[in-house]
Amino acid sequence: MLKAFISFLLALSLLGALTACDGAPRGPRYSNVRPYSEGLAPVQAKNGKWGYINEQQRMVIQPQFDDAQEFKNGKAPACLNGKCGFINKQGKWL
Repeated sequence: MLKAFISFLLALSLLGALTACDGAPRGPRYSNVRPYSEGLAPVQAKNGKWGYINEQQRMVIQPQFDDAQEFKNGKAPACLNGKCGFINKQGKWL
């Protein structure tokens, strides 16, 4: 009886493992992630461009920058097409 129960549990766990795979690719969403500051974190998308996510990991500034750093006092250094400056938390140049 115990062997049958153990076999049942083993088969059930194997079935759960097989059905858990939905075919969706797994792995990191971003190539790089820098520290959060002022509620946002710079992230590098797989295409190499930088954007920002909030603490719920939602993209709030789309990846468009060649480089992007952490926010301080409401602004962050960023570079685009060889030009660098500061952006606000909406991704607009200051």
